[in-house]
Amino acid sequence: MLAKATVSTRVQIEPYPLRLDIFDYLLDHLEFATQVTRALKLTRYRIWRAGDALNLEDGWGATGLITPLYGNSGLRVAYARGRYDQGLLPDIKGQAVILLRYTGGPGPAGRPALATSAEVFAQLDSAMVATFAGSLAQAKATEEGLYVLKVFSRLSKQLELRADEVLAILSQHPDVSRADLEGFRRLLKP
Repeated sequence: MLAKATVSTRVQIEPYPLRLDIFDYLLDHLEFATQVTRALKLTRYRIWRAGDALNLEDGWGATGLITPLYGNSGLRVAYARGRYDQGLLPDIKGQAVILLRYTGGPGPAGRPALATSAEVFAQLDSAMVATFAGSLAQAKATEEGLYVLKVFSRLSKQLELRADEVLAILSQHPDVSRADLEGFRRLLKP
């Protein structure tokens, strides 16, 4: 699949203040991570489990299934299959392998900081669509990769500035998993 990718991109953003264990927790609990970001109005992304699959909807026309393939502190690999409904042009359907790389280290004033990057290797189902909409798909992959990284950056700032308030908001939100919230609370308040 990687060798036959019709779209590939790599994005990264500046390091931001977030402990590695908190980031790992969110990546280990993807449904909860999107519940948190939606409750804080940081994103429209939604991930939910249906049987063995994780469904994904970005709120802007992209839907599909995501399957985590590998998870280790510092690298996550996922396979995604889905479609992007855009209205005027034909839907873009395809599959992708997503690599999320991250490292923790000391940031300003000795506080923990996280450096993140994402790589996307996508293969569109239709050669014709790849020819005509390849640049659109490339732009969408780059845009989405940056967007996801920036959501975690914005979340980290929320947690750094007002962790107690964030926990209070989450506890009042009916869609937030109570078990995952309790695990998250223990992590934030050691």
